[in-house]
Amino acid sequence: MAVPGKVQLSDVEKLATKEKLGRLNWSVNVRYLVILVLFVMTLLGHTLGFSYDLGGILVAVSLGLAFNIASSFIYSGSRYPRVWPYLGIMLDMVVITYVVHYTGGVESIFLPLYFLQIVGSNVHFSRIAGPLNFLFGGGIFILLLIGEYQGFISHIAQPYFAGINVHQHTTYVFVLALNLVALMGISTYRSGYVVRSLSLVERRLFELNEELIHTNRAFSYANRRLKEIDQMKTEFISVASHQMRTPLSAIKWVIKMMLDGDMGPLTAEQRDLLSKGYQSNERMIALINDLLDVSRIDEGRFQYMFSRHDLVEIAQRVIDEMHANIKARGVHFHFKPPENPLPKASIDEQKMHLVIQNLIDNAIKYTPKGGDVTVDVSQDEDKIRFSVKDTGAGIPERQQDRIFSKFFRADNVIRMQTEGSGLGLFIVKSIVEGHKGEVHFESREGVGSTFSFTLPVEGRGAENDGSFERFIKSM
Repeated sequence: MAVPGKVQLSDVEKLATKEKLGRLNWSVNVRYLVILVLFVMTLLGHTLGFSYDLGGILVAVSLGLAFNIASSFIYSGSRYPRVWPYLGIMLDMVVITYVVHYTGGVESIFLPLYFLQIVGSNVHFSRIAGPLNFLFGGGIFILLLIGEYQGFISHIAQPYFAGINVHQHTTYVFVLALNLVALMGISTYRSGYVVRSLSLVERRLFELNEELIHTNRAFSYANRRLKEIDQMKTEFISVASHQMRTPLSAIKWVIKMMLDGDMGPLTAEQRDLLSKGYQSNERMIALINDLLDVSRIDEGRFQYMFSRHDLVEIAQRVIDEMHANIKARGVHFHFKPPENPLPKASIDEQKMHLVIQNLIDNAIKYTPKGGDVTVDVSQDEDKIRFSVKDTGAGIPERQQDRIFSKFFRADNVIRMQTEGSGLGLFIVKSIVEGHKGEVHFESREGVGSTFSFTLPVEGRGAENDGSFERFIKSM
């Protein structure tokens, strides 16, 4: 099955761009925080007696602040110069080196800022940002040490190293430079490794997301086609059923007239053949009615006309109508009406008649001659309960979860060669649920089944009864 149109990943790409801009804006906010902390710490150190060049630090911090303000405007849009983030991390290293120089060089307590910058750039920028930061930052730090060692750059000594020219102590400067650069390199590698691992995971997630987009488009297309096919099927069933019901009704009345003797006397053989034809025609009409009911249910056109009715009276009427069929099947039929009158429920009488008829018809159809069928109507708290129990074929356990599906008939009843469309229980369940009721069943293969449903005493249509009086009382 072909999927129309090529899958576009623009949404995913936009999301990736948005996420990258989010990281850049986050780095701007962090830079503001670092600038503030640096300014406060240098002021505090100066107050405590450290020999800091506040003027130089202020120039360095102002340079970083100006760049950060510019970055805020640049990152506010969806496009920005690709080189700008790299200028930012290099400028950060320059500012850090200035701060280190103005707070004592090799004696500065701000040397850990190099590690913070390397790890931050590795995590929040591209893969080349970390190595670039390491080479550039390590390089200018070594130049700073060489400049102070050779006297090209003035050294700002700190009081806790009074009398010791640490910046000109060859071994100390060499070991400090070696350790710091080595640690910067290790930080670059470790953080870079983590970032690369996360990038691989991110790339794989991106690929999986792409596959999901393809799959979702395919399923959406397939689902749309299935709905179209199902609609075509429903329309076909509806049209075909309507077209077939008219001639079948005509056949029914012609055969009925012949059986009633309106067209002359019949021999016993003729009457037997016509009776069989009449019954077959009735089964076809019943099947078409079921198909039409299912079509209306699927299309949401199965309308209900609720009014207050006694369920016992409806059940008794159905049993009276089916008396001849029950007798012909040779089953022992029992009806247990309640001892006390039941409250009336809000019911669509015609459709509830169909529900009870279907349940009783199934029971006598699948119960062998001499078996028992028991119909019971009772009240269960605020519900009315109707049940039909039989000693028939039962339903195989492995198929019980499909019992209310359209066109389903259990394997054992198919082998019995009984008539049926497999639509009756689907219609029963739909009608009962339309009354805000529930359908239940218990069954054991070879033992029998019990089908029951419950209806609320204040049913679906109860809200229409006395609504005008309730409205008047509420005023």
